[in-house]
Amino acid sequence: MDDDAHIPQVDNDTANYIIAYFPNLMTRAENHAWGRLICTMKATKGRDDFAAQEATLLNPHWAKHMSNDDEVVRLARQGCRHFLTVAAARILAERSSELYLKYCPKCARLARTPQARQCRYCGHDWHGAT
Repeated sequence: MDDDAHIPQVDNDTANYIIAYFPNLMTRAENHAWGRLICTMKATKGRDDFAAQEATLLNPHWAKHMSNDDEVVRLARQGCRHFLTVAAARILAERSSELYLKYCPKCARLARTPQARQCRYCGHDWHGAT
């Protein structure tokens, strides 16, 4: 995916956070690519490579839920981890004003969720903080 060379890399925690809590910021093609990858992983018990995606399309049950659009295939071709980092980086670059990334006030690492009030890394608790 040479088209993605200009997009900065995002760490796994940030990518997972953005896609999990802000899926509305994905494009239509990204949503379909994510769905294609989810269907493939369910059908193959965890595989997400392109060969597994193509094999999953042979099953009519899964194929009806999977897009075969060229852009969707391009986005999903390199698997889940690559897709997550590229989609999250695009969202971060283009729509950062719509994101709310919550960080621990003590260690400055990304919290597990936007509602978190205890750090999963250092254990700091800010439930009573204003």
